[in-house]
Order: sequence, then C-alpha cells, then structure tokens
Amino acid sequence: VWVYQLLESWDAGLRGALDRHAQVWDQAGAELARSDDIRLRLTDSGAASLPLTLARILAVAALGLAAFAWVCRANRAWLGRVMQGPRSSQFGRPGLILLRIAGEALAVAAFLTVAFASFLAIVPGAGAAHAMGLVTITSLTYCLLVIGAVDVLLSPRTPALRLVPLDGPVAGLLYGSLWAVTVCGTVLAVCSVVLVQIAGAPALGSLIYAAAGPATGLILVNLILRVRRHIEHGQDAPPCDTRPSLLARTWHYPALAYALGIGGYWSVQAMAGSTTILDLVLSLFLIPGCVGADLWIRRLLAHAAGEDRQIIHLDAQEPQDGAHPAPCAEGGAGSGAGDQRRGIRYFIPLIRKALRVVLVGFAAFAVLRMWGVEIPLGWLLARNVLSVLLVVVGGLLLWEVVRIRIDRRLSEEAMLPGEEMEEGGGAGGSRSATLLMLLRKFLLCVIVVIGGLVVLSSLGVDIAPLIAGAGVVGLAIGFGAQTLVKDIISGVFFLIDDAFRVGDYVEAGTAKGTVEQISLRSMKLRHPRGMVFTIPYGGLKILQNYSRDYIISKLDFRVRYDADIDKIRKIIKRINKELMANEEISRGMLSDIKSMGVRKMEDSAMILRIKFKTVPGHQFLVEKELYRRVQEAFKAGGIEFAHRNVTVYFPPEVQAAV
Repeated sequence: VWVYQLLESWDAGLRGALDRHAQVWDQAGAELARSDDIRLRLTDSGAASLPLTLARILAVAALGLAAFAWVCRANRAWLGRVMQGPRSSQFGRPGLILLRIAGEALAVAAFLTVAFASFLAIVPGAGAAHAMGLVTITSLTYCLLVIGAVDVLLSPRTPALRLVPLDGPVAGLLYGSLWAVTVCGTVLAVCSVVLVQIAGAPALGSLIYAAAGPATGLILVNLILRVRRHIEHGQDAPPCDTRPSLLARTWHYPALAYALGIGGYWSVQAMAGSTTILDLVLSLFLIPGCVGADLWIRRLLAHAAGEDRQIIHLDAQEPQDGAHPAPCAEGGAGSGAGDQRRGIRYFIPLIRKALRVVLVGFAAFAVLRMWGVEIPLGWLLARNVLSVLLVVVGGLLLWEVVRIRIDRRLSEEAMLPGEEMEEGGGAGGSRSATLLMLLRKFLLCVIVVIGGLVVLSSLGVDIAPLIAGAGVVGLAIGFGAQTLVKDIISGVFFLIDDAFRVGDYVEAGTAKGTVEQISLRSMKLRHPRGMVFTIPYGGLKILQNYSRDYIISKLDFRVRYDADIDKIRKIIKRINKELMANEEISRGMLSDIKSMGVRKMEDSAMILRIKFKTVPGHQFLVEKELYRRVQEAFKAGGIEFAHRNVTVYFPPEVQAAV
C-alpha cells in the first residue's frame, strides 16, 4: 500500500510539473515577443543606454575582481615565504591554515570595498542600473566566499595545507569543477534575479534558473570521467594488492546517472517554482560529502590508532613516493606504536563499518526527504543512530587526541634514562608532568560523562533528572566518606603548594622512595629496593623532598693526630680542580669542593669535613669519585686514616716492673 501511494504521488507530481513546464515555455515565448519592454525596464534613460549600463556594471565587477586577485596573489606570496622560512615551525600547520583563511577573508573584503566604492562612483542614482549593480556585487561576494572556502579545503597549489585527504591531481580536478559550478551558478543566478525582479520576465528568469541543473550536471559528468582513472588506481585497498576492486571499476556509472538525473529533475522542479538552488547543491554534493566524511573518519581513526604516521613538510609541493607507511609490512610503524594504542585498534574495523552503514542510510533518507519523500521512521532511525555513533566516535577521537598530546608532553618532561635510582633520589620531575597525569584522568571522566549524557539525550531520554540525581548522590557520598574527601582536599593543597612531583624522592614518615604515581586520593612511592608504598594524602603530616633545587653533601674523614692539616687542604684543592675539569662531573656541581678543616677531636682521630653542593641526584657520582681520589692522594702523600683503637696507659712503675 505504501509503495502504491508513493508511486501515485510521484505520478501526480510529475504530471503537474509537466503541465507547469509547458505553461512556462508558452509564457517565455510571450515575454520574448515584448523584448523591447524588457530592455526599457532594465535602463533609466531608454533602451539605447542598456549597453552603457551593462558596461558600467562590468567595470565595477572588474575593478573589484582585480583588487581580489591582487590581494590573493600578495597573500599567496607572503604565505609561501613564511612556509619556506624559519617561522614556519613557530606557526605550525594549524597556524598557517588560519593565516590562509584570514588572507582569503581579506581578499573578499578588498573586493567588496573596491567594488562598492567604484559602484557608488560609476553607477549613481537609484534606478534599475543601481539595482542590477547591487545584485551583481552581492552575488559575486557569495561566489568569492564559496571559491575561497573550496580553495582552503582542497588547496590545489599548496598540498601541505590541504584539509581534504586527496591526491594532487584529484584535488585539482575537483577544485576546477567546483570553481566552474560556482561561477556558472552565480552568472545564471544574477541573470535570473535581474529578469524576475527588475525586468518583469518571470518565465525567462525561471528558464535561466532551471539551466543551472543541466549545466552543473555536465560539469560533474566531465569531472567524473576525468577523475575515474585516479580513483580506480587509488582505491582504499592494501598497497600490496594492486587489483582494482569492483566498486573502483564501476563507480562512475551510478555517479553519472545520479548527476544527470538530479540535474534534470532539478530543472523540472525549478521551472515549476517548487525548489531552490540550495536543493540542487545539496543533491549533487550530498553523496560526495558522505564519501568525504568517510575519508575523514577513517583518517582520524587511523591517526588515533597510530597507523597514520607521515611527516608533512610545509615547503613540499607533493608527497614523495614512500612517504606513507606500508600497512602490509609486518612490524611497521603502525604495529609498533605501543601497547597503549592497541585497545582502540580492536574497535576500529567495527566502528568504520558501522559508520559506513549509517552514512549510506543517512544519504539515502536525506535525498528522499530533500525531494519531498517522507519516511519518518527510517529518517528518525538513521538520524538517531548517526547521532549516537558520531557522539561515540567523537568522544573516542577526542580522548585519543587528548591522551596523545598529554603522553607526548609527558615523554618530553620525562627524565633521561640512566643508572638505576639510588637511595636519595634524583632531580625529580616537572610540575607540569605531575599535573598532566591528573588532568588526563579528569578529562577521561569528563568525556565519558558528557558523552553518555549526550547519547541519552539523542535517544530522547530526559537527562535533567539524571543530572539532579547525580548531584544528590554526590552530596550523600561526600557526607558518608569524609576520609575520602579529606584525602582529596589534602592532595589538592599539596599539589597547589608544589610539595612533590612525579619523579621526586620524598620521605613521608617511615616510608621513602620515588614518587611513581599520583591520583586524586593517594600517591605511590617506589623504594630504591623495589617496594611500593601507597600513602593517602590525608595521612601526610610531614613530607621531606630530596629532589628540590640543590643538595649539600658533607663527608667526614678520620685522620691521625700527626697528620698535616695544611697538606690535606692542598690535596683537597687539587682534587677539586681535577674534578671540575671533568665535564661529566662538573656539569652537576653548584660549588667547589671545600675542606672545612677539623670538625672535632675524638679519642683516636681528628675528624675532617669536606663539603660541596650539587643538583639533586648528582651527589652520588661526585661522592664516589671523591672517595676514590682522596684515598689515592692520601696514600701517595703518606697520610694515614685513623682506625678506631683502644690505647692502654701503663704508669711508670708498672712499666718498670714489666
């Protein structure tokens, strides 16, 4: 029944459209018969002045377009110098794209300014010529905006800034076709508006307006035929398989039928006055738009999974052969990206297939809806499923981008690999790395919560009670878990005070070790012997940090009472010069090695002290080398270390008796 009603409505609509089509042709013939009246309406001073009026309007357009071309050329030259100069790394690819967008906007503003100023000077008054000039300037402004947007997206002359993942020849062909469609549509739209609104010839205006359909269709047919070979040899297949797929060999047949069919159908509807130019544009580019969306989603998924790793040179003209990694090679860059990205790789094929199914359904229902065929259930299903998938994929991609950025920053902040950590720790980590670890966990929670709420809202669930209930539950948890709240609040203030960072060697009560991990409630310390201590922030009363600013080391030596103190001082000075000449040791020294003299006198030895100042963690290397050199220098100089012993005193009479 539904199919019968659909066919019946189509039949009635087609018959009515054909009748209106015949009426438009008859009315257009009548309007051509009174062409003199049309020419009089287009001028303010007689039909003879029409060529002069058109020449003035063309001069206004030419001056504006000349200003537009000059600004575009200057912007392109300046951007090329920036990309090839040392400042390209400062801007980065996003910054250069923003500069290019700003340049396109500046060029359109230059056109509008020059065209409007020359229009006021060349075409004075408020008659038909004035109206035609305003229509021309407005239409050309929209045309230049569209061309600028297409130029930014496809970037045929600057492949490094291309936003759409297309090869150079395909991008050039697509840009040329879109440029031709835009210019052709602008010219036909200006003529149609002038005939309908100013000349009083609606039938002729409708015919010209309807000609945009076949013209656009023919341009797209030319594009499809020219790009067919590029797509056949560049389909989405593993590089190891050189056989083109069936879709790559036959895709152009339905594409040609679709372009011609939509163009013809739009012409019929346009002559009937039941459609607009927007329907034509959306109908022609809906399918390519869905294909482009699929390319973008696959590129983003591959980037999130670490499978797309290529270096983009900002001064390059085209990617060189071999710039892309070979997915067919086992153990390549994509497979060795790390364990952290393996989780998302398991879901990428499923996500890609689901999105393709939804995109196909969305495109089909959108085309039917655009041309008046209502399928509420199917449209609702496709829209809701697409919304849910887009939210899920968007949240997943957002998390992957955030995680990759944070992990990259953490890897830059990480300490260089060296010897195993000794007791006393090293220089520790940075504050930004410590806060980034907490920020990563916080952003994950935020993305999951917001994504879940948006998905529920897309499915029609009222999320206001859920938000209110979450607030009540959070309040109840806060009252019932005061210790947990105490730990969290204490940790916040510890981090604000910058009391410790990841990588610092700290001592908290009886526990000491390197800060290995922090969370909202506790931190984990790794002891030099390998044990791990988990300490809640609320239990921290006093915390000693051994990895801040500097370490002052004081070494004590026991020497005999008959040792020469001045000689020892000279030996320490010589050792200090030798160590300062050693680049590996001196780079961590903050002061000279100094002899502090005799610290105290004991029963069997004098205690001498040596002091020096180093960066945290470097004192161990200095101590090892200093102990070795002092032992060798004392031995060579005849200075003996004092060993602990007991001296027995015999009175003289006892000695005589013995």
